[in-house]
Amino acid sequence: MIDLMYNEEFLKNGFVTISEFFTESEFKIILNYVEQWTNKNISNSSDDSSSVFLPVNKFNDYHKFIIEKKIDHSKIASAKYRYIEPPNEIVSIIQKDLLFEYLKSFTGTSDFIRWQDPGFGWLGYRLIRASSNDGYPPSCKNWGAARNVYSIWLPIEGCTELSTIRFLPGSHKKEYKNYLPENSKFTKGELRLSEQIPENHYFRPNPKPRDLIIYHPATIHSEDSKDNINTRLNLEYRFKPNYES
Repeated sequence: MIDLMYNEEFLKNGFVTISEFFTESEFKIILNYVEQWTNKNISNSSDDSSSVFLPVNKFNDYHKFIIEKKIDHSKIASAKYRYIEPPNEIVSIIQKDLLFEYLKSFTGTSDFIRWQDPGFGWLGYRLIRASSNDGYPPSCKNWGAARNVYSIWLPIEGCTELSTIRFLPGSHKKEYKNYLPENSKFTKGELRLSEQIPENHYFRPNPKPRDLIIYHPATIHSEDSKDNINTRLNLEYRFKPNYES
């Protein structure tokens, strides 16, 4: 059963952190899967795959690990490698009925299309390294290919008060000016926020393990990190309401 407090918070702010969404056993299965998945990519990026393995609870030191092991980060963090079609065991956990109960309360519909990044799988991870400028600047899903999709953000490791995704509360109810950046290191063709909004107007959630963040497609947010110690690892997957059905 959903907690209506979360519904009120989502409608007001355009995002919400749902506490203890997963059980301990469910989250353990997720962690084990992420550990296997990411380390497969790490091994494929190393000349000596037999000597590289990073436990999932040590991923906050990923930025140090890849330097020490001389690993090509681009083969681990590019969309080609960090999106996947997960096995049914993982699907049944991250898409459990409670998720759709919350999505229905936020959107008014119970019919959703699982959104897939073009050419890739629908479950992705993000590695935002410490002091690396990895995370993209303020934007919203409605300004890119993922228009109208509701995003699910699942913290795995290194998610501190400085490194989690940040949001502009209430921005899903307003209009903002945007621009198309030149020579962006991020996805080409995605618009970014052109207005300069003070940092103290944003909010970074501080989710705990087993928590879940859901945010609106019009909510201004940024993946950038202010943490110079921890690399952040999180999962993300998305759903688009099928209002036409």
